[in-house]
Amino acid sequence: HDTGAITHHIGPDIDAERNFLIGDLQAAGLLASTSQIPGIGATRTGRNGGGDPYFTDGMAVIGVLKTLQ
Repeated sequence: HDTGAITHHIGPDIDAERNFLIGDLQAAGLLASTSQIPGIGATRTGRNGGGDPYFTDGMAVIGVLKTLQ
């Protein structure tokens, strides 16, 4: 709606989705390591290109996948 780009609907709690994904990868034993870095910074009233609201603490989690043999 805002950018004209193709997009999809998202859940508003970006951090919960990030933590769920990293947690699943860790539980499956697929991560060699993880680290956190500051991302965009906290956002309380963000909206994506489709107009969906979101909020985040702004941290980015880097997950390094294990090499499968």
